[in-house]
Amino acid sequence: MNDNGHLRATSPSGPVLRWAGRVVSAEELGRSLNGHREILLSAHTIITPLAAEELRARGVRVSREAVEKEKKTVARWGLAQERQHPYVTSAMQSLEREGISFVKLQADGATSASPWARAVAQCISRGECTGGVVFCDDSGLVCCVANKLPGLRAAAAANVGDAARATANFGANLVAVQMPGCTFFEIRQILQTVCRIGDPACPANVAHTLQELDGHAHR
Repeated sequence: MNDNGHLRATSPSGPVLRWAGRVVSAEELGRSLNGHREILLSAHTIITPLAAEELRARGVRVSREAVEKEKKTVARWGLAQERQHPYVTSAMQSLEREGISFVKLQADGATSASPWARAVAQCISRGECTGGVVFCDDSGLVCCVANKLPGLRAAAAANVGDAARATANFGANLVAVQMPGCTFFEIRQILQTVCRIGDPACPANVAHTLQELDGHAHR
């Protein structure tokens, strides 16, 4: 085991780094690689775009652990756009062709940003979907409003790394992406990331703290 908690092994092609975390970032990768020729990931580990470039540049092979049987499930994450963005629509259509569908969250009657954010967050609070990705003009405002609702854990994400950390570390069930700013590739990766998480679960220690702060025992 190395200093970062990742296991070392060997293969015919050279040393193998067994990655223990759920996200591979370029920063942590730089600290962990030490002559490794292969990195072994779990089936659902996320590689950020910068980390993927680093692996290609170093010529490190990426392998994933096999799973005996993995059920293909339809994502029940919702998607909302404060304004229509062609990249978002194209990314959603691209994923739908691969069998990943989204619930379109409606905010009927909302005429400004705050009521719109509340209406979208209420869709998630009512259980219309397990979580939602919101493409908006002001991600901070959306998170501020959404986090006032019972059971909502909203986080802003500027890239796929942010989305992966938010859903993995505290079970964010609303990911707010400020637009414009993301490319088609980044939007597609963010949507794929949250769908891989499935039903976002809040870790026990975080849930306990939230319960102490606001009394929502069901978080």
